Amino acid sequence: MSLGGGAVASPRSRAFRMAGLHGYAVEFSPYLPGRLACAASQYYSIAGCGTLVLLEQNDAGVHLLRSFDWNDGLFDVTWSENNEHLLITSSGDGALQIWDTAKPTGPLQVYKEHTQEVYKQGACPFAVPFGWGRGHGG
Repeated sequence: MSLGGGAVASPRSRAFRMAGLHGYAVEFSPYLPGRLACAASQYYSIAGCGTLVLLEQNDAGVHLLRSFDWNDGLFDVTWSENNEHLLITSSGDGALQIWDTAKPTGPLQVYKEHTQEVYKQGACPFAVPFGWGRGHGG
């Protein structure tokens, strides 16, 4: 089943593909059953941009809710433990991005604290709204 823009979903296998993107991390929402976020990159992150993809899985299959583009590959995604609409991603340009899924554009804020790629981060329940793990080059 084609969804336009190169996005293809297969209801039988519950697979979802976006042309030209390769997924690096997938996180289910702790708030909304069936909602998941995927951090993806072009060209296996060797070159190109990244995309944060929001998907909804139900009995009919997997559907694209929204996507947000970034100027470098995205490697990880984590849901906020304090807000059902906030996500954080890490990227190849050494930045962390905070996204609000309720808004059509983003990110809300960008933290450029690393000199090289940030491959992983994590939410911390004691930080507002996020706490981060140590990335490469930090």
